[in-house]
Amino acid sequence: MWNYLQKKWQSLVFRLLFYFLISILALAIVLGISFSKRLKPHVENDILPNVERYIEYLIDDIGLPPDLAVAQRLADELPFELRIEGQGVNWSSSPNVKAVEAYDYEPAPPPYDGVYIGHHRRAQYLMIEKPGYRYLFVVDNSFRRGAERRHGFLFLFLGLLLFLLYLAIRRMFRPIEVMSRQIHRIGEGDLEQSIEVPGKGELAQLAAGINRMSAQIKSMLESKSGLLLAISHELRSPITRMRVNLELLEESEIQQKLIDDIREMETLVATILESEKLNSGHAPLNLERCDLAELIQEVVLSHDCRDRIETDLSPLELEVDRMRIKLLVKNLIDNACHYSSASKDPIEITLKCDRDSLRIEVKDQGSGIAAEDIPRLTEAFYRSDSSRRRDTGGYGLGLYLCRLISEAHGGQIRIESGPGHGTRVIFTLPLDNS
Repeated sequence: MWNYLQKKWQSLVFRLLFYFLISILALAIVLGISFSKRLKPHVENDILPNVERYIEYLIDDIGLPPDLAVAQRLADELPFELRIEGQGVNWSSSPNVKAVEAYDYEPAPPPYDGVYIGHHRRAQYLMIEKPGYRYLFVVDNSFRRGAERRHGFLFLFLGLLLFLLYLAIRRMFRPIEVMSRQIHRIGEGDLEQSIEVPGKGELAQLAAGINRMSAQIKSMLESKSGLLLAISHELRSPITRMRVNLELLEESEIQQKLIDDIREMETLVATILESEKLNSGHAPLNLERCDLAELIQEVVLSHDCRDRIETDLSPLELEVDRMRIKLLVKNLIDNACHYSSASKDPIEITLKCDRDSLRIEVKDQGSGIAAEDIPRLTEAFYRSDSSRRRDTGGYGLGLYLCRLISEAHGGQIRIESGPGHGTRVIFTLPLDNS
């Protein structure tokens, strides 16, 4: 609960609503105290001077000793209840009126001798002592009920007004939440959605600005992707001619090095083309049902580091793009072999599945990767070693291509590593991806 509140506190709308509710509560408390002070009956100043003489007349009408029939008639006709105690009399006009001793009293101020006042809940009491008798009058509070009803309606109206203001403020700031979600989607690469905010106010202008920014970013990325594809396509022909011409030359050490360089360039161009096709959605998956354990074993047996690889593969048939999954596994093995070349420990490949997903892991015992580099390893052309020397790695496209292949299949790539603790790359794929 505390974590939830901490997260919500970061929201401008939530904080505004919180301050709004605090203001409502403070206003209600102040008004409540003010009204309660104003409505609190002051028996000494308001009630006693008006009713003391009147009650004396009533007692005279009842007589001494009291005539209970007259007392009952007066209680029925007038807005009070009455109790009389003393000299064998213990009478009450209503069963709701308790014995005189059941209530707390305090003497009335001078000159009201023999008069005691008190209150219990919402009722006011006057107790007058006469020779041998005590008369308890429950003074009717009906004169206050109209005012209390008016105040109740006032508080109800105030609460309704504040609730309507809350809804209005909530509606006014709702576009901020929409824009926040859209900006988050832009950060994740979704540039298709636009924000619709009616009107011409500041929020509408801000939403229009975000839409323009999203459109410009989308245009820039599409231009970059198109340029990269065009250049890669154009490079394939001259690279092929260079390789053919080099192979026609007399064999030598220099010729072989040049051919190796040409092959590396061909691999790079092919990887760029494949990754950009997947990233732009122009390359549909060629799904076919195959045994993933056999597919992985086939890649392992054809790899130069096959003697270092240990496998633990559970048979599993699934519809996947066979060639692209093989490319994914090959790239993961290439990385594991390269970055653990100084280690004699084996490279471990496992294929496991549970009820709703499969899991392919490639683990090495190499030098590991710094924590700050892990989130960016699947970006295009990113390498933790920025020097890009041949002896420290390739061009930073292998894991990028792996991520695109996994996302195209509805899966994801996760990397766990630490300096000196090796690296574990985990590919998970839902079993219902087909």
